[in-house]
Amino acid sequence: MMRFNILKWCDDKISYLKEQEITFKRGIPQLPIEYTYTGIPSAVSTFAYRNDIPEVAKVNALLTYFMFENKLWPRLAKIDDDIEILKEYGGVSGFDLSPSIGMLRPRQRLSILVNAIHACYLGTKGIKILPNYRAGDFGTLCAADYFPDECSFIVGNLGCTNNGFKAYGEYQLDIVLQKKNPSILFVYGSIFKKEAARLIRQHGFEIISFPDRRNRVRNNGRSYRYYLSEDEICKVLYADAAKRRMA
Repeated sequence: MMRFNILKWCDDKISYLKEQEITFKRGIPQLPIEYTYTGIPSAVSTFAYRNDIPEVAKVNALLTYFMFENKLWPRLAKIDDDIEILKEYGGVSGFDLSPSIGMLRPRQRLSILVNAIHACYLGTKGIKILPNYRAGDFGTLCAADYFPDECSFIVGNLGCTNNGFKAYGEYQLDIVLQKKNPSILFVYGSIFKKEAARLIRQHGFEIISFPDRRNRVRNNGRSYRYYLSEDEICKVLYADAAKRRMA
């Protein structure tokens, strides 16, 4: 079996994106505003478990790539085969190769580059993208800033701020939120109401969280909407909030 050559993949896709007149900044393709997802998903699941979403619900659902990296690399090699599948859904969150603190800087930048290429490439094929913010250390913060300002985006469980770097990750996220100024921050995974309150009061948006599959299946995890009303932080079931919006 021929090995997948990530450098050739990047080179081929970058050449294609330049032909499509995609702008590049510091070597990173910039996601055009018209490619971004602006809807409110009825359901969220990973690409690996996309069949959890009923056929009739796909058009209003969002797929994510919050998966282990050994599941992500094959998706790059099969990106063109996946496009027809992805078009069945309302949108797709950005790719999730994970640069991390302590990782060699070139490797961090490669992950961010691949994430950006993936988003822009799918966008050129007519697939709406809810950007996924993912950076490593502060040296890669600017490289991860490849999607438009005032654009809602998604993070996986607050950017997976574990392994002793929780405060660092939260500080990073605050910097990005201040610059991006989204109207909604989507969270794939859980978020405590106390942390949601801090973010909402500091940045002025609302938060919509979707449980990961483990919690959804094993613990009947639910989706929630957090927002500020009359100086109180409210937490309501997302399904109830969506019904009220449609009424």
